[in-house]
Amino acid sequence: MPVIFVCISLVLVPGAILAFSMGFRRITLLGLAPVLSLSLVGVAAVVAPFVGFGWNIWGLIVLCILASAVVWFATNFRQRESKKKSFHHDSWLALGATVIGVASGAFLTGRRIMQLVGAPDNISQRYDNVFQLNAVRHILDTGNGSTLTLGKMAGGQGLGAVYPAVWHDLAALLVQLTGVSIPVAENAVNMTIGAVIWPISIIFLTRVVVGSKPVALIAAGIVSAGLAAFPFLLLVWGPLFPNMLSVAVVPAALAVVIMLCKLADHQERPLRLWLALMLLLPGLAFSHMSGIGALLAFSAPIIAWTVVRFVASLVRAKAPLWKFAVVVVASGAGAVVTLLVWVKLRPGDYSGWRPHQIMGGAVGEVLTNSPMGTRVAWGISILAIVGIFTMVRGRRQIWWLLSYAVAAGLYIIDAAIDPGFIRTFMTGIWYADTNRLAAYLPLFAVVLAALGFNRIVETIVGWWNRGGGAPFELGEMSAAWTKPASVAVVFALLGTLAVVTQLGAIQTYIGANKQFYERNTATSILSDDEYKLLSRIDSEVPADAVIVGNPWNGSSLVYAFEDRPVLRYHLSQRKTLQESIVEQKLNMAASDPVVCKAIRELNVRYVLDFGSQYLLNHPDRLNYEGLQGLASSDAVTLVDQEGAAKLYRVTACW
Repeated sequence: MPVIFVCISLVLVPGAILAFSMGFRRITLLGLAPVLSLSLVGVAAVVAPFVGFGWNIWGLIVLCILASAVVWFATNFRQRESKKKSFHHDSWLALGATVIGVASGAFLTGRRIMQLVGAPDNISQRYDNVFQLNAVRHILDTGNGSTLTLGKMAGGQGLGAVYPAVWHDLAALLVQLTGVSIPVAENAVNMTIGAVIWPISIIFLTRVVVGSKPVALIAAGIVSAGLAAFPFLLLVWGPLFPNMLSVAVVPAALAVVIMLCKLADHQERPLRLWLALMLLLPGLAFSHMSGIGALLAFSAPIIAWTVVRFVASLVRAKAPLWKFAVVVVASGAGAVVTLLVWVKLRPGDYSGWRPHQIMGGAVGEVLTNSPMGTRVAWGISILAIVGIFTMVRGRRQIWWLLSYAVAAGLYIIDAAIDPGFIRTFMTGIWYADTNRLAAYLPLFAVVLAALGFNRIVETIVGWWNRGGGAPFELGEMSAAWTKPASVAVVFALLGTLAVVTQLGAIQTYIGANKQFYERNTATSILSDDEYKLLSRIDSEVPADAVIVGNPWNGSSLVYAFEDRPVLRYHLSQRKTLQESIVEQKLNMAASDPVVCKAIRELNVRYVLDFGSQYLLNHPDRLNYEGLQGLASSDAVTLVDQEGAAKLYRVTACW
C-alpha cells in the first residue's frame, strides 16, 4: 500500500501546486492536477539530460517550483489589478460529491484491477510488456528518462528513438523512492491510472459538461468503473500502459477546451485557461502522442460549434465585414494547422489490424458499449441513451453529442472498413488499432450515463417528495439534499447503480482476461519456476555479464527483474550480425572460432533457457537455433536449474 500512496502523490501533488499557483480551486484544481503533474514529469525528464542531471525526484521538484513561480506571477499580477475577483467557484456540495465520486470510482476500479492482476508482482505476460518493463530498468541504469531517447534501448535511431516515457518515468521514480521491484512499480502506476487519475479526470469533465449536479458527479465516478473498454482493455491488450495513461487525462484536456469555448456554466479566467491548455499539452503528448490526436478530433465539433455561434452573433449585431474576414482567416489557419498536425503526428503506416465487424455491428457496439466483442453493458447503455435524450431536449449540449459522434465514427471506421486511404487517414494516429479507439468511447458514455442517471433520480425523488407529483424543476434538487428522506433515496439509488454496473459485462471481462497475468498457463512466458530462478540471478551472475536468451520465451526480462544486460530488450529489436551469430550458433562455439569471436565482442557470459513456450507464434521465435540443445553442448556448463528453467555459463570461449 505505501507504494500506491507514493504514486498517488507523484501524480497529484506537483500538478495541484501548479494549478493552485494559476488560481484554480476546488474541482478544477483537482481535475487538472493529474495532467499537469504528467507535464512536469515529462518535461523534467526531457530537460534533465541537457543540464547534466540524471532522472530523479529532484528534477521534478525543481521544475514544479520554477513553473509554479512563473505562472503565479503571470496570473496574480492580473488578479491584483482586478482585486482578485474570480468568475466562479464550485459549491462545497459539488466538491463533496466529487470526492465521493472519486472515492467510489477508486474503490470499484481498484478492486477490479486487483482481481485482474492477482499478485502485486505479477506482470502482463504479453508482447508490449517486455519493452515496458525493460524500459523502466533502462531509465534506472542510464539516468535518462527522456521521451526523445527512450526508444534507443531497442535500437531506435532518429525519430525512431522517440518513445513516450512519462509512464516509465513514474515507475522509475517509484523504484527509486520506495525500493520496490519493477513489476510492483508497474502495477502501482497502473492502479493509480485506473483508480485515481481516470475517475478524477472524468468527473471533472462531467462537471464541465453537465454542470455541478452532485448526483451526476457521484454517478460518473461509479460508472467510470463499469466499462471494459477503459481502463481494463488497455491493461490486457498490448498491454498499452502509456496509451492508457494518455487516455486517462484526455477528459481533463477536453474540459479546458470546453471552458475556453465558454460552453460550460463553469467559467474561469481566460488567461488561466490558456496557460492550463499550454501546460497540459506536454503531459498529454509525452504520455502518448495519440492523446493529442484525440484532443484535436474531439475538440473539433466543440470549436466549430463555438465559431458558428460567434458568427451568428456577428450577424445579429450587423457587424462590419472585416470581423467576418477575421473569423474566416483564423478558422482557415486553424484548420490548416490541425490538418498538418493530424497528418504528421502519427507513426508510420500500419495496416496489420483488420476490421472485425460489419458497419451495422460496429454501430451496435458503440450504442451498447460493447466494443471489441465485449459483453453488452446494458445498464450503462440505457442510462447513456437517457442522457442523450436529455441533452437533445435541453438543446444546450448538442456540441457534446457531435463530439461523441466523432469518437464513434473513428471507432466504426476502424472496426468495419478495410485497410485503405480512408481508414489510414482517419485512424492511423492510433496504428489503425480498434482497441485503442475503443478506449475513448467510455469518455463519452460515462458523461452521458451520469446525466441520464441524474435525470432518473430527479424524477424518482420528485415523485417521492410530492407523493407522485411531477419531477423537480431547476434548482429543486439542491433543496432535496436538506431532507434526510430524499438523501436516503438518492444514496440507495447510487448503491443500486454501483451494484448493477459491476455485474455482467465487466465481471465477465475480468474473469476471462486475468489469465494474461497468471504465471502457469498455456500462454504465459514466465512460470513460478522461472520467477524463482530469476530471483537467484543476482547472486550467480556478475553485474556486467551479458545474458543471452530467446526473448519470445521471457528470458529477456532478466534485465528488468535482476538488472543484467541482455542482447534483446524487446521482441522486435533489430539484430546485428554478431548478435545473429551468437543466437543461431552459440551451441557450436566449442568448435567454431567465429562464434567465439562474436561471444567475446558482445561479452556474452551466460545463457537463460526458459524452454519452448513462446509468447506468440511469430516466425522470429525460431531464429534462435544456437540456444537449443544446450544440455548436450560443450560450449556451456549448467549453473542453476529450477524445474525446466536453466541458467548456463558460457565456457567454450573464455
